[in-house]
Amino acid sequence: MVNETIPTLIEPVVNMIGSAMNLLKTAIGGIFGLYVLLVILRWKEARDMKRILLEVKNQIEKLNKTVSKIERFEEKKKPNRSPRKP
Repeated sequence: MVNETIPTLIEPVVNMIGSAMNLLKTAIGGIFGLYVLLVILRWKEARDMKRILLEVKNQIEKLNKTVSKIERFEEKKKPNRSPRKP
């Protein structure tokens, strides 16, 4: 008689623990899934930012070359203003 009542008393507790474990698995899986998704998005953002910064660097180098050419051209156009020797 006692052996027959133990499973009936334990069954609701086991069902409750099982449903709690399923809920916990779903929550942890969801959090892990979000974490993986955020890591992937962050990696993509960093890759895109690197590409943009390299483009900006190349444009700055081109502008510096152009400015250097203009400065050299302006120096050639200026007359030499050194004082005359008697």
